[in-house]
Amino acid sequence: MRFSGNKTIFLCSAAVLLVASGAQAADLPAKAKPVEYVKICTMYGDGFYYIPGSDTCIKFGGYVRADYGFNTSGGRNPAYGGTQGAQDRTVAQYSTRHRGNLAVDTRTQTEYGALRTMTSIHVQNQDQTESSNVSRAFIQWAGFTIGHAKSYSDTWSLESDWHYATQQNQSDTGANGTNQFAYTYELGKGVALSFGADERRSKSVTNLSRPDALRVGAEPNNSFAGQRWPDPHADLHINQEWGFWALSLLAHDVSATSYTTTGAVGACPSGAPTGVALSTCGHPADRVGWAIMEGGELKLPMLGPGDRIGYFAHYGQGTSAYSAGSVLTSAGLFGSGNRAAVGWVTDGTYVNGSRIELTTSWTAAAGYEHFWTPTLSTSVFGGYTSIRYDGAAKSLFAQSVCPRAAAGGQTGFNLASGPCDPDWQYLQVGTRMQWLPSPGWRFGVEGVYTRVYSAFDGARANLAGTNTSGTTGVVTAINPVIGARPSGVYSIGDQGTWAIVFRAQRNFNTASLQ
Repeated sequence: MRFSGNKTIFLCSAAVLLVASGAQAADLPAKAKPVEYVKICTMYGDGFYYIPGSDTCIKFGGYVRADYGFNTSGGRNPAYGGTQGAQDRTVAQYSTRHRGNLAVDTRTQTEYGALRTMTSIHVQNQDQTESSNVSRAFIQWAGFTIGHAKSYSDTWSLESDWHYATQQNQSDTGANGTNQFAYTYELGKGVALSFGADERRSKSVTNLSRPDALRVGAEPNNSFAGQRWPDPHADLHINQEWGFWALSLLAHDVSATSYTTTGAVGACPSGAPTGVALSTCGHPADRVGWAIMEGGELKLPMLGPGDRIGYFAHYGQGTSAYSAGSVLTSAGLFGSGNRAAVGWVTDGTYVNGSRIELTTSWTAAAGYEHFWTPTLSTSVFGGYTSIRYDGAAKSLFAQSVCPRAAAGGQTGFNLASGPCDPDWQYLQVGTRMQWLPSPGWRFGVEGVYTRVYSAFDGARANLAGTNTSGTTGVVTAINPVIGARPSGVYSIGDQGTWAIVFRAQRNFNTASLQ
């Protein structure tokens, strides 16, 4: 009887527990779906992964870079012009730049081939100033490139793959890109033909009639008209196991704003202030500049693991931003004993009533890199640029710039005596030693020599604190001398300067930025 009662109690308790367990199980959430792991995408090379739930592949890459320079600005720009050209105690000889870069590359297959997008962003601190910019933001599809990308007109470059200091005398958009629209036709076996139009890259179109046309240590006054059409170009690229070669032909709009008033009786218009550009004064006819650019690189594994040699040669008229250098600035390099080297970069020059005279410029550059071991290399490099003005342009200088001791002269550059020759040249050469202790991780140091072969070489220029302006006899206070350099007469002649740059950089999963 006792046993039977205990058995009944046990069975009842078990039934209650089963009912309670069933009720609790009904309250629990449904079982989670299996985790969908990211899959490797092998169609486009290493580093790509499928975005979960899509057929789009994505790759993240970028780098962190630290530049430290002596006698540079921004950690890597040689000091030959602007405020740095003063070469006095106002100049900060030590400068830095620290940059972070993030690049995102996506690819999706379509019936017309891969649809690609590329975004690359720089964030940096340069000489204690924060900045950021988008170096890539483009779409590629069915042969078209639309957006902000490296120009197909670029040939060979001496940028960071070869050395650290910014090579001033080269046309290159590899670092920061340019706005463009282009189409590329693949001819096969590594040969491609491209047609494109880039947002214009231009230097000054200078009206030498303006009293402030030229100032030492500054860009010439720019009277460039607004952009009317982009710069069209046609390009041939050959990529093979031995290296690559490129050729580009380019056209460039060279146009100016209106002529300026003179302040003379009966001038355009009568009684207007001197030096003002007015639409009623008319303007010079538009000109078309042109450039031919070619260059390439040859691999030399028989000399060392990774050895290579490269070069480019660019020539143009009215296209100094291409054939002289996209970042080349006008020179104003001072030396001891009231000496200075000068030179101005222009696409063209004119005076009131004349046509635009196109500036001729050309650049030749080369580099060689030798690997002593797979992780230790030395490179040597250099580029030489010539900026020349034809006879018609030189007559404009003789008319408006050179006889400057009289009233009505330039307020920034007065020749007291000597030859009136605005031609000048720029040389930048150097060598770099680089160590790569592990993939994507590098240290290096380089020395760079810059020389300005001065315009008006052998002349003496009066860089005074005041100047008589126009025909009104008004004395205008000016500051044509940069830094703490004193006013007075300067001997104009060639000057050179050295710079040292150190870099540390870590690349990660670097994406192609083309």
